[in-house]
Amino acid sequence: MIIRTNNSFFNLEQDVCQIRFTLPTDFTPPVMLYYRLTNFYQNHRRYVKSVDEGQLQGQNKTAAQLNSDGTCTPLTVAPNGKPYYPCGLIANSLFNGSYASRFMTDLDTFHAPVLLNVDDSAAPNETYEMTTQDIAWSSDQVRFGQTTYTNDQVEPPPNWVLRYPNGYTDENPIPNLSTFYELQVWMRTAGLPTFSKLALRNSTATMQAGTYQVNIDLSTVAAPAVD
Repeated sequence: MIIRTNNSFFNLEQDVCQIRFTLPTDFTPPVMLYYRLTNFYQNHRRYVKSVDEGQLQGQNKTAAQLNSDGTCTPLTVAPNGKPYYPCGLIANSLFNGSYASRFMTDLDTFHAPVLLNVDDSAAPNETYEMTTQDIAWSSDQVRFGQTTYTNDQVEPPPNWVLRYPNGYTDENPIPNLSTFYELQVWMRTAGLPTFSKLALRNSTATMQAGTYQVNIDLSTVAAPAVD
């Protein structure tokens, strides 16, 4: 079901998809929440190559260096001449699975599952808390380091405009990619056009049997086409 609501984080009207599902029995931890995309070709030759590994590791690469390397084409440098950080098509098209309170882009966002009418019809709803901690493989995490860029040296990717309407600022600074696990998962590109990626997990609490609802804030921003 799709409803229209106000996103107070961005102060805009937004469609929200409400999905309900029933667990016939308790799920013991760890409990994983994945999302699945179809007809999304992360293995496209230009898409896969559109990233700079040195920049991901924390290197302060200039616009000239990134242009010379050419790996982030076509999203290397912003119109004002500053490098995008992180540059390239993969980061720009991040499909976001974290909570609305801390998500880094303006893309689809999952909220925590809510158990409806706990135990009986008169009982209150109960949120099943989930986290993005430890959703990335250790082999993915070593690709990423904290950048040495300052906020005024770089620009966020174009599709991150709602989260960073004024670019990176002291109040809204550059994300630390070494702990940005949602991005780390996304940057491990899939080989097939239909794929699943881990969005959230709970490693401690049992997910009780019952009917749950998950709200997903829907994006209104589309990633640029790749020729």
